[in-house]
Amino acid sequence: MLRKQKVDPAKSEHNTGVYTCSKCGQILFEAKYKFSVGSGFPSFWAQVDKNVEQNYLATYGRNRIQLLCSQCKQHLGHLFDDARTPSQKRYCINSNALKYNL
Repeated sequence: MLRKQKVDPAKSEHNTGVYTCSKCGQILFEAKYKFSVGSGFPSFWAQVDKNVEQNYLATYGRNRIQLLCSQCKQHLGHLFDDARTPSQKRYCINSNALKYNL
């Protein structure tokens, strides 16, 4: 029932380290903002500074927010509203777009 549980920042999967762009190395997310929703995609509830850009899309009959690395413009994933998180947002990220660094 991960999809219905409130996210507790004190119980993050990793409390140290950062996730960087796999293409250019820019820091995108702090590990303490990562959580699991059971979707198979890494999820975060906050980004680092303005290192993740939002691109509004109206494709496939729906509106979505695409996430891009602000430095190299690599596609990272999508942003969704999520009432369970402290930010009320969920950054749903492609694992191939990230690299974990301690």
